[in-house]
Amino acid sequence: MNKDRLLRLFNEQISGRNHDKGMRIIDNDLVPSVEISNQETLIYIKGRVISESLVSEYSTKIELDAENRNIVSTYCSCEDYENNEFKKDNYCCKHLIATFYKAVDKLINYPLLSESGSENIFQPGFKNLDALSLLLGDEKDKKEIKIEVYVDRNQWENKISAQFKIGLTSMSSSSLYVLKDIDQFLLAVYNNIPIVYGKNFTLDMKQHKLSTKDKCLVDFIQMLKSAEGSSIYRGRIKKSNVDGKYVHIPDYLVREFFEAVEKHRVYLNEGFLYRCVETEILHSAPPLEFDLKMPKKDYVLRVADGLPMALGSRNNVFFYGSTIYLPDSEYCFRIKPILDVFSGNSSVTLQGSEENIILRELIPKLNLLSDNVELSKAIKDKVVNEKCELKFYFDKKGSKITLVVKVKYGAFEFNIFEECSEKIIYRDSKKEAAVLKMLRSLGFERVENKFHFMWGDDYVFRFFKEEIEKLQEMGEVFYSENFRGIKSIKSRDISGDIKSGKYDYFEMKFKLGDIPAEETTSILRAFRDNLRYYKLKTGEYLDLEDLEFRKFLKLLDVISRRDVKDNRVEIDKNKSIYINSYMKKNDMRYIGGTAELKKVVDKFRNIKNLKFKEPENLRGNLRNYQKIGYNWFKTLDYLGFGGILGDEMGLGKTLQAIAFLLSNKGSRSLIVVPTSLVYNWIHEFEKFAPDMKIAAVNGPKSFREEQIKKVDEYDVIVTTYNLLKRDLEMYHDIEFDYCLLDEAQYIKNSHSQNAESVKSIRARRRFALTGTPMENSVMELWSIFDFIMPGYLYDEKRFSVRYYKRFKEEPVVVEDLNRLVKPFILRRRKKDVIKELPDKIERTVMVSMGDRQKKVYGTYAEHAIELIEKKVREDEFKNSKIEILAYITKLRQLCLDPSVVMESYSGGSAKMEALLELLIQGTGEGHKVLVFSQFTSVLKNIGSRMKMEGIEYSYLDGSIPSRNRVELVDEFNAGSSPVFLISLKAGGTGLNLTSADIVIHFDPWWNPAVEQQATDRAHRIGQKHAVEVIKLVTKDTIEEKIIQLQAEKKKLIDSLLGGEFSGIRGIGELSQEEIVKLFQC
Repeated sequence: MNKDRLLRLFNEQISGRNHDKGMRIIDNDLVPSVEISNQETLIYIKGRVISESLVSEYSTKIELDAENRNIVSTYCSCEDYENNEFKKDNYCCKHLIATFYKAVDKLINYPLLSESGSENIFQPGFKNLDALSLLLGDEKDKKEIKIEVYVDRNQWENKISAQFKIGLTSMSSSSLYVLKDIDQFLLAVYNNIPIVYGKNFTLDMKQHKLSTKDKCLVDFIQMLKSAEGSSIYRGRIKKSNVDGKYVHIPDYLVREFFEAVEKHRVYLNEGFLYRCVETEILHSAPPLEFDLKMPKKDYVLRVADGLPMALGSRNNVFFYGSTIYLPDSEYCFRIKPILDVFSGNSSVTLQGSEENIILRELIPKLNLLSDNVELSKAIKDKVVNEKCELKFYFDKKGSKITLVVKVKYGAFEFNIFEECSEKIIYRDSKKEAAVLKMLRSLGFERVENKFHFMWGDDYVFRFFKEEIEKLQEMGEVFYSENFRGIKSIKSRDISGDIKSGKYDYFEMKFKLGDIPAEETTSILRAFRDNLRYYKLKTGEYLDLEDLEFRKFLKLLDVISRRDVKDNRVEIDKNKSIYINSYMKKNDMRYIGGTAELKKVVDKFRNIKNLKFKEPENLRGNLRNYQKIGYNWFKTLDYLGFGGILGDEMGLGKTLQAIAFLLSNKGSRSLIVVPTSLVYNWIHEFEKFAPDMKIAAVNGPKSFREEQIKKVDEYDVIVTTYNLLKRDLEMYHDIEFDYCLLDEAQYIKNSHSQNAESVKSIRARRRFALTGTPMENSVMELWSIFDFIMPGYLYDEKRFSVRYYKRFKEEPVVVEDLNRLVKPFILRRRKKDVIKELPDKIERTVMVSMGDRQKKVYGTYAEHAIELIEKKVREDEFKNSKIEILAYITKLRQLCLDPSVVMESYSGGSAKMEALLELLIQGTGEGHKVLVFSQFTSVLKNIGSRMKMEGIEYSYLDGSIPSRNRVELVDEFNAGSSPVFLISLKAGGTGLNLTSADIVIHFDPWWNPAVEQQATDRAHRIGQKHAVEVIKLVTKDTIEEKIIQLQAEKKKLIDSLLGGEFSGIRGIGELSQEEIVKLFQC
């Protein structure tokens, strides 16, 4: 026997769950000896097993029956076996498991278990045979047996017996053989003994199999044989149940017999009909037909086609027509007195003096037995035998809801708990019982002859909104004048009108059916809280789930900045486009006066066609898309709105803003920029708008204070986010015409000092410039909008509830927010507007670490993950984010250059070597290269290696003053060196480095938008060559995980703004599982 089969047989027949423990003993080599012997067909396996504590030794024994392939017994001297020996068959402790597995290699070659002898000696009991055959898969190759059943009835004693024919399923009924000896058949089935029935069929269980239905029949016959030997049944049995070819069915088992053969072909022989017929066995009642007439004074009850014949002694099997019926117990109970009264006759006469009982009791009972009870006209006139109709009457007194249920039969209607005194009515007891049961399940409680419904408002609303349909399906529902149920507001109930209001507002007046205006604010609050209903002061439940009503409430929610009073609401004109689009999409024709809205919308739609005159003194030509941007600025200004210029980096946002401010020369403007960009803006103004008076509010405090005092002498003053925070008090009394933010993502955190300080600046119009208006969260977009148009996107809490918390789960929220913000964000991508811009070729270079670097990285990663898992176990994870971030930072640095972490390290850096190879090749071919890294320590090491290789380079990090940065950029563009090493954050924005045509990202950053900003230092207007962007990624490290995280949320921001700035969550927002995965490379 092969090893797999032997192990399968062993594991199938033992009990206990000790397999793993046993294998542990094997792995630790704690089974010093195993002996195998046999006596005839019994195999004995004896073993010695040493305890895992190495203190004790146990004796084990397993006894196998080689002939039947069975485990006969098991034994072990351990305490575990002693405790379970009598609880479970063939229990195997871990020592017995180990013993068998130790012996298995010897057993597979043991003579008694050889494959050659297995076919002849495999003779288990019938049930074991079937289970084992299925497990071994040989059943599918066997042919199925067919058995047909022939039932006889002794007419004098009303006894049932059966005989059978047998063959294969492929044989016709006429070709089957009579099963002449049932005992012999059972013996053959259980012991694999072939029986020859004829030249066309020999029963052989090695080649044949029983179907499930045949097994049920065999089990039934075997049960009859077993009953003969039981003392319980011995007194009942006068002759053998199984006698030659006959099976005699005891009276008390007739139903069980027919249930056992119901799926076979069954024929009725002698004692049923005059000839042999095939019958059906149905679990239903016989279809009787009763006819009740009153020819004179007495009543005559007839059965049209006679009554069924009861078979057996328990009155639960009936022969009717040519069918066997097995009805439920209730029917069997009700039919017995009918059979007794008729006693074989086709009719009975009932005395007319018993008319009241006949009409009130007998006929309803007949209706329960048959769907066909025919009454004569004289009897019909005395009773009502109509279909049952149900009526439900709701009333309300105070907070108590009551329900009266009435039934209606014909013209007669009365309480379901009462009787009709006017007429004899045959009531539909099943239908009435069903409705009473349903009402109880719905929470109604019976009090006397009515129901009370005592539940809270939530359940009451749900019932009358959803469950009431169940009552409506069963009958009619009525409400009293006092009752207040659910009120629905449809579009026909709503009216509204929009008119121009004061200043920058429209005003809308509206009406919601007959609902008082003072309840509107509460209704709107309920809607905002996502409630399903609002309970009006009348007691009615206003349905807030009605689709048309929700559309109006949603509009009201968007346009109202505060509570609604007297059904009037002021609408910011900046919401005109949203409102017009929303009403058009939802076909809200019931709101009039939209002409004023349309005027504003048309101006927006015609931005491309508007021709605001460009400033004549602008030194530079605007491209077509920049002219559209300029017109966008002018249109928003004209309409009194602010906006976000969100063009992709490199498209000249600065020039478009300068053109706009130049067109308003003489106005007072403030531009707030990152520290590194102050002089870049000054330089750009000097280049494109030299007529503008510009001042940089920079330098010492006294100088800044002097500049701010002279604000009226300048057209534009430029300051930084950091300095604005310090100088805020000096700006308190100044009102600017325009305030612009460059790199507006600096205020993405609404609670930061940057955001709070710029939002406190007084300005008539506000604009934001940023290539990434949303990097990580939709709340960042809210913060910028809170600057350009305070209140347009509501307050922070309301915006968070309405959009931020539902942003990922509900696509309709994204669509809704998109409609709100889209008119005020102008975003273009280079590939869409500058067809002549050279290609950007991106590729990732995977770098494999050397052995020493890999060992250092692996050791630290294991150490870090142990510490992190410990934090998780101790529930300290949330309080350890800074510490965990430090682990991650060190891992990233080990990928780049381990020497920045370990002073004594001298094993080299695979990524450093790959970078040098790229630099040597690129500069050798005449290319200029930008190298970005987050770590200045790494950049300095790169610089040192480049000196050793004789490669000249420029260097820029955050320590270099702003004024010097412009000089460095100009020198690089002029050709001072072929390589520029740049700190990612110091040089990722505001620099124009179009002389470079290769960009190398030495280390990946969490947010690809930051990397894209850095890339766009080279891939921007003015670039003449294709730009190659290379990402260096260390294989099998945290860097690969960072790349995966970059891609994880790529579609989130695109779905809202349509741009390519695909932000992801920051490291601080990662879950425990995500952070642990960073280390599992």
